[in-house]
Amino acid sequence: MYRLAIFDMDQTLVNTLHRFHKIFNLALRHFHCKEAQWDEFIDHYKADTLNDYVCTSKRQFWDYFLSHYNDIDCEKDTLIPGAKEVIEELKRRGMKIAIVTGRMVPASKVWEELEKFGLAQYVDLVLTRADNYCDGHHRTELLKEAMRRLNAKPEETFFVGDYWPDMQSGREAGIYTIGVLTGHENEEVLKENGADVVLSSVAELFKLGI
Repeated sequence: MYRLAIFDMDQTLVNTLHRFHKIFNLALRHFHCKEAQWDEFIDHYKADTLNDYVCTSKRQFWDYFLSHYNDIDCEKDTLIPGAKEVIEELKRRGMKIAIVTGRMVPASKVWEELEKFGLAQYVDLVLTRADNYCDGHHRTELLKEAMRRLNAKPEETFFVGDYWPDMQSGREAGIYTIGVLTGHENEEVLKENGADVVLSSVAELFKLGI
């Protein structure tokens, strides 16, 4: 029986693709790289080839990007349809809810967004990469920290994310790992990297019998 649900934030619960594009270009400008127009950006995002734009150290670039993710308030940010209803129902059932995000920002910034989207009242814990950088790609230690703080075992926990490193992180943490396609990742790629199951979106979560 599950006691803890851990969710990624961007493209899993909240569609922040337009903000991603703006911050991506902000980072490109900072490092004097060529900026990406929206249509080109989306094509590269879906193909996971955004590094084609990066003209400096990949790690340095993405650290800068993730640490500035909350620098722009984008009016086009929206909840993924059904996300609030799922979180609300999980909480009604007595489950603990954690948000684990790769953003390198203080957790307080994420709490502000959760409040804005009406989710904060359902969430018990927020961890960001500012809490534990790990290897710069995986969030395995953050997932383990969420379980430790909320007193849940791996077999009592599931994790929902949209990107292939999320799937690897869930697998490494030994928890049931659910991929969602709202981040435009390929279903086969998610499964190859550790997803136990892939859903169209978080709105389908209860189809799994959770």
